Formats: sequence, C-alpha cells, structure tokens
Amino acid sequence: MRFTAKQYDEAIASLTAAKGQLEPDGNECACCGDSDHQAPECGHNPLVAMAICAAVAKEAHQLHETLHWLAGFDLHMGQQRGPAKVCLPEA
Repeated sequence: MRFTAKQYDEAIASLTAAKGQLEPDGNECACCGDSDHQAPECGHNPLVAMAICAAVAKEAHQLHETLHWLAGFDLHMGQQRGPAKVCLPEA
C-alpha cells in the first residue's frame, strides 16, 4: 500500500494534535473535534490505529498457534503435540 504526501501530512497533523491532549482535559477531541471522546481514544489518532493493529496481530498469532496445537501440527523436539497428533503403533 502506498500513501500520498497528503495522507502523511494529515497523519502528522493528527499526531501533533493528539500529543497536545495527553491527559483528559474535558475539552473536545483534539484530533477530530468530537465531544464524546478525547484524542487517546480517537479513530483519527494514528497511534490508536497502530495499537489496535498490534493487538489484533498478537491475538491472531496466539490463535494460529492454538489451532496448530489442536490439529496436532505443533512440533516439539520433532514430536507432534496436541489432541489430534498422530500416534503410530509401535513395531
């Protein structure tokens, strides 16, 4: 995905505005001007988007690892683990 100079300028302006409202101050949102939230909660604040993305990526990775374990494809020391692991009969 490519971003334009205008998009970077808008993101920088939102970050600069949000930086001026680090603590709740009872005023409207410094990023978008809305009155029902402050800059640390604003969807126009690029740091909020980044934090959401990081949380989703962490949860997705944990889910991915859990699904591998459940399917028996989680390997440890060359051995399958998990409820669906393949157990071959001993010769």
